[in-house]
Amino acid sequence: MVNYPQMMIRVGVTLFIIGLTHLIPGIALRDAQAFRYLHAHLRGFSTSFRLLWHLGRTPFALLVILLMVLLYTELGVSLAIIFVLIISFEWFIKRSLQRVRPFNLIPDTLMSQPKEPGDPSFPSGDALRIWFIALALPVTLGATWPLILFVSLIALLISLGRIGLGVHYPLDVVGGSGLGMLGAGIWLQLISKLL
Repeated sequence: MVNYPQMMIRVGVTLFIIGLTHLIPGIALRDAQAFRYLHAHLRGFSTSFRLLWHLGRTPFALLVILLMVLLYTELGVSLAIIFVLIISFEWFIKRSLQRVRPFNLIPDTLMSQPKEPGDPSFPSGDALRIWFIALALPVTLGATWPLILFVSLIALLISLGRIGLGVHYPLDVVGGSGLGMLGAGIWLQLISKLL
């Protein structure tokens, strides 16, 4: 039988480590080349990405967590604790690595996010938050597979939007998505032991 929380933890750690490979100069160069290619092809969807952008932001994540606390107190509090831990780790990594955002470094990058980000690029916090919510809540609330797949598709579009809007390299998004999966997996593992 598949242990989904353990699988999410493993995939999350793996994706985060893959994201960290941007520290290797040759891989950073390939990451920049991949960014140029993807950004050129995705920026035509900027209007859609700007609409979805709000779902990856901290206010939306906090609203979802607050609703969980109000509706399912114990689950919501544990969700909030794991969320704070994982975003604290993200903040520490951002401040430690200080990766410059692509729109500040790569010519011809069109930064079309509604608000220009001022923090470092790696890892993508928006990808972290949306994957954390997309993987933790539907499974916990007993959603059907079609709904889980739909929410995951939205998370994927928001993640791609980070590149399309010109604010993240592909490996930033991979690393942030990995942290979101890791956090969701840890939380699901925790609540499976509590229930």
